[in-house]
Amino acid sequence: MARKPRQDVLTLFDSLVYTCGYRLVIDPASHVAARVLEWRGTLRERIGKFEEAYQMPGITLLRTELPPEYEGPLADAIERGAQGFAPFALNLGAMAHSEDRGSIHIEIAEKGTIAALRQRILDHVRANRRIRKLGVEVNEQARLTIASGLKSEQFQTAWAMLAPLGFTAQQRVSDVVLMKRELDHTSIDRHVRTFALEAPH
Repeated sequence: MARKPRQDVLTLFDSLVYTCGYRLVIDPASHVAARVLEWRGTLRERIGKFEEAYQMPGITLLRTELPPEYEGPLADAIERGAQGFAPFALNLGAMAHSEDRGSIHIEIAEKGTIAALRQRILDHVRANRRIRKLGVEVNEQARLTIASGLKSEQFQTAWAMLAPLGFTAQQRVSDVVLMKRELDHTSIDRHVRTFALEAPH
């Protein structure tokens, strides 16, 4: 009699336990967010579904899928990481795409500052053994994604629309925001908590 393949523990966990997608972001300024939402709305009409079609715009620092009861410990860890990191200026500009032409984004100048903030928060989040075991996905590149997961034809149409657009913006980053959504392609982001950046005393 053939032996049943050993089922991965996390796969079994996912099949039995309700989880949500959590995303920690830097919120773009309101006029930038409005522009990105406008572009995404037009793209939905022209190319159909893509990864960020129903997400709120944000510069993603990290993401994870967790049961809702982990929300409190996750938020506490983020708060500890945000403390002691001073607010900073952010410059956005230049439309760009990934090398594989699967995503389109707005470039960000302060990559080093964002990387330092991300690592500081990540260290605190991964200090929680249970959250670390369930996995935390890190966005290594600081960028404001407009659309990702694009197929070749989708990319061609989207890039033809977005590439000619001149865009620059400056803003002050004084907090990071934790968002939550159902694991469904059309789910809407919900605000969980905002964490103020605080300069060390």
